[in-house]
Amino acid sequence: MPIYLDHYLRRLADPFNAESRFYWPLAVAAILAIVANTVWYYYRLRGERTSPAEEAIKPWAYWVNVIFLIWVLVLLIAKVPFYWYIASFALNVLALVYIYWYWLPPRDAAWDRELRRLKYIPKPEQRRPRRRR
Repeated sequence: MPIYLDHYLRRLADPFNAESRFYWPLAVAAILAIVANTVWYYYRLRGERTSPAEEAIKPWAYWVNVIFLIWVLVLLIAKVPFYWYIASFALNVLALVYIYWYWLPPRDAAWDRELRRLKYIPKPEQRRPRRRR
């Protein structure tokens, strides 16, 4: 069975309509991904200690993903060609890579340095109240 590159390129440029076999699985996957992102955003482990930088970045990552997934649903309704989905997905991944690989590491390292510094600062002594006789 020969592989024709022209066929695949034409399929990428064709409108992505409801008759396509990937339309409804993509729609259901986008809705499930919104639910999974929301669960990830609100899920907290007991006793888990996270840095303030990670707590500050979590809403940004959540909203970047949710806006992207809503955009995917809009593209599905508009029946645009498939390469729009690929471009949108690439932008979403680039935004998340920027957040987690460029923005977060210096702030996380500063938090680690602050924790190490706090270990060497003596804590104030506990004063016992005097007993009255």
